[in-house]
Amino acid sequence: MNRLHDDYEYHAWASMQVLKHLETLPAGTLTQEVQLGFSSLAEVLGHLAAAEEIWLARLKGEPAPSLTSRPFQTVEQARLAFEGLHENTRHFLVGSPNAEEVVSYRNSAGKEFQSTIAEILQHVLYHGAYHRGNITTILRSLGHPGVGTDYILFLRR
Repeated sequence: MNRLHDDYEYHAWASMQVLKHLETLPAGTLTQEVQLGFSSLAEVLGHLAAAEEIWLARLKGEPAPSLTSRPFQTVEQARLAFEGLHENTRHFLVGSPNAEEVVSYRNSAGKEFQSTIAEILQHVLYHGAYHRGNITTILRSLGHPGVGTDYILFLRR
């Protein structure tokens, strides 16, 4: 599980880098409307938080919450939500006995699946990277720079 724990630390770091960057931008940027697959940066972050909450619940064998995007109005709200989510996931990883343990869960359509802890965590990491790319695209469309979240930057910190 050590490698997955390390990879999750990169994911958490990258997400927090994005949030720190968003805190430096003009007020209103988070909720400014766009037409780029998501209606705003807040919606992307809300989707990411909802998805990560669902996957953590599945890993823990708990009922999954709704995939409805979390309604962040401020970067502070998003930061607090992600800090809590990252801490809860870290706690799970420390107590998780085996990355190859199979987890049974139902998707949002009610279909049952089985995946290993490692597969689920890998999905969470790739899903986060994909949506951090969406955030960069939205930022650039609004005339703001993105922020570096490449893995090598994480290693160099």
